[in-house]
Amino acid sequence: MEVKIGAVGDKGVLELVALFRWLRSERQLAGQVRPEYKPAGPEDLSTGVLDVVSIAVGSGGVAVALAQSLTAWLKSRRPAVEFDMTLPDGSTYRLGVADAAAAQAAPIIEEILRQIRASGGTGE
Repeated sequence: MEVKIGAVGDKGVLELVALFRWLRSERQLAGQVRPEYKPAGPEDLSTGVLDVVSIAVGSGGVAVALAQSLTAWLKSRRPAVEFDMTLPDGSTYRLGVADAAAAQAAPIIEEILRQIRASGGTGE
């Protein structure tokens, strides 16, 4: 099962690239993170634009590693960042995290991932 994360706002694509690089560098997530691109529009000069970061979350260990890594990434962002997490059933959660609230994101992210596992993922 996959969780898709997309950044929101003016700097969305740049934040998404930073998130992709961060997650890809995590040992516990090795081989589980991949970029997904949307086709370029007629006005775009590129062949495609990063649309979402997709993470295969099948085991409890990967889910915990993802929650911890996302929390650490959020703490490192200046200024604050928003992102969307889309679950396999299509439901989307928007998390807006200001600098002071980044540490509080972990329980929210872990709860979302718990719901994923409970709704049909193979998990702990």
